[in-house]
Amino acid sequence: MLKIEDSPLSRFQNEEHYKYYTDVDGLITIFTAATLLIVPEYESFKKSYADEGEALNYVRKSTYTKMLREADTKINNTFDGIEDAVNSGLNHYSQPVKEAAERLRVLLDANGNIKRKTQQNKSGATLKLVTELKGSTYATDVNTVGLNGWVDKLDADYKNHYALQTSKLNEQDARTHLRMKVVRTEIDSVYRRITEKINALIIVNGEAPYVEFVNKLNLLIHSYENSLSLRKDKDKDDSTTTTPEVK
Repeated sequence: MLKIEDSPLSRFQNEEHYKYYTDVDGLITIFTAATLLIVPEYESFKKSYADEGEALNYVRKSTYTKMLREADTKINNTFDGIEDAVNSGLNHYSQPVKEAAERLRVLLDANGNIKRKTQQNKSGATLKLVTELKGSTYATDVNTVGLNGWVDKLDADYKNHYALQTSKLNEQDARTHLRMKVVRTEIDSVYRRITEKINALIIVNGEAPYVEFVNKLNLLIHSYENSLSLRKDKDKDDSTTTTPEVK
């Protein structure tokens, strides 16, 4: 007998889960909720679907916090490298290197400890230091002490930090307090009401009004099941792969 099959909803990753319901929504739009006799259920589905979209955006945006923290650490590590190189230069056997390091030490002291800056101030402080280190006043000293690579690295770290910080601030207002686990449970419940109702209507009204929709939905379910199987096999292969011993 024609029937909508079970979908492996709990096994979907967040992106897959939302994409699945995007595809389901597309099918319902084609066949129409009115024709399928699921108008009130579809209204609930659309609300839960929108909530899941917001929750997914929240999950995506929350990664900015981790990424910004990592970018912050990169700046700190590079700054430490510059300080170590300058301090080493202070004890260099070559007098020109020692003198160049002394001037750079004065510059670093004047700029303060970048590592102690807040995230809001760190980008500006780093840009100021990079600009001065690359400027004509200190270019010779930087070259003499051998800091060119470090300065380029600090410049790259600054640009990465600034880009992440800007993205975080631009999307701060759009952040939602919806959580993925909650909204997934809600939309799964609505989806099951829809499938259970259609399966019941098939018994009452016969298969003809629903056969095309159900067949297409079942094909969709099968395609997602295949994707899950492929991912599981890939994960299994990755976990058993070992690096050959180098002799």
